Amino acid sequence: MNKSNAIEKKEANYVEFIIYRFPKKNEKSVRQIITKSLDFFRNEGVRYDYFKLGSRENIPGFTNITKTISATPREEVWMDLIYYRDRNHRDQFVANMSNNKECQAGYEEFTKLITPGSEIINGEFSRMT
Repeated sequence: MNKSNAIEKKEANYVEFIIYRFPKKNEKSVRQIITKSLDFFRNEGVRYDYFKLGSRENIPGFTNITKTISATPREEVWMDLIYYRDRNHRDQFVANMSNNKECQAGYEEFTKLITPGSEIINGEFSRMT
């Protein structure tokens, strides 16, 4: 593992988030796919963090994400944060990932593990400060 290639959060001016849900029984398999992908991300100079939903609590005035994406208590909701230097870095990373057969196979396996009929939600943001 070459941590010196991965950018630090303070160097990231462009961030992508991905939110998805999957049956709890698939958690181990989802973790394995992510773990297999981490070296590719690091070697591309990309920082990748993933998070598991911690609370399904409804706070007055807010809508819990589980309602927005129709997640049941039998499902996990995860969010990935992917940090890039800038939009150009993101575009180059996506191009390299698209040309990598191992990454493509991992993505195909991943899509079979998410909840059938659900969508993978994403968004890209630029640093404001």
